[in-house]
Amino acid sequence: MRLSILASISICAACGGGGGGGDDTKQPDASNVPATITIAGVVSGRDTTTTKPLSGIVVTAYKASDDSLVAMATSDASGNYSITVTTNGAALDGYLKATNAGYLDTYLYPPAPVSADFSGASVNMITTNTFSLVANTLCGGNQMTSMGAMAVEVIDSAMAVVPGAMVSSTPAAGKVCYNMGGFPNKNATMTDTDGIAYLLNVTGSVSVTATKAGSTFTAHSVNARAGAFTTTLIQP
Repeated sequence: MRLSILASISICAACGGGGGGGDDTKQPDASNVPATITIAGVVSGRDTTTTKPLSGIVVTAYKASDDSLVAMATSDASGNYSITVTTNGAALDGYLKATNAGYLDTYLYPPAPVSADFSGASVNMITTNTFSLVANTLCGGNQMTSMGAMAVEVIDSAMAVVPGAMVSSTPAAGKVCYNMGGFPNKNATMTDTDGIAYLLNVTGSVSVTATKAGSTFTAHSVNARAGAFTTTLIQP
């Protein structure tokens, strides 16, 4: 099995439209936001050799502005979960969190506020041993326990992954690592055919974006928490 960690983060199909640049994400018109939206997906656990659905995992949705709890659900025997969010006419500018013993706390941030139903919010959790292998051995990142780590997937407007992109963050990560041939490689300098990058030793509010000749990507901010694994997309 490829040690790609992020098989898919299909979380932007129902997000609001992106702004022109920086973190100025355009908010959807309130008249177009339904009274409730449903966020659904599969919770999977990954180690160095296997991927399996995780049952009984509480997935919680929060507002990013004040970290207030919005809604929650528990994954079933196949790892499926479904959260219903009351919008009050406003898109959800927030994130998901999943916790399970033996795995890093995992946060999933969309690249823009969510304004409609979507069913592809995959929550990909990794074991602490796998994370150590990725961060410290394969990426050579010397990950500190007092810092956070992120994995991002670069996609285009058609939801296809983007190879040949360079990912950056503000503040800068201690180390940016990319997959090469399905495995994290400390010598890789840009995204491979899976579009995945890892940002190590980041903490707090972090703006992420990507660059590639002929392409433009929109920056957005996430909160990288110490000792946790945060995932998101970078898109045009």
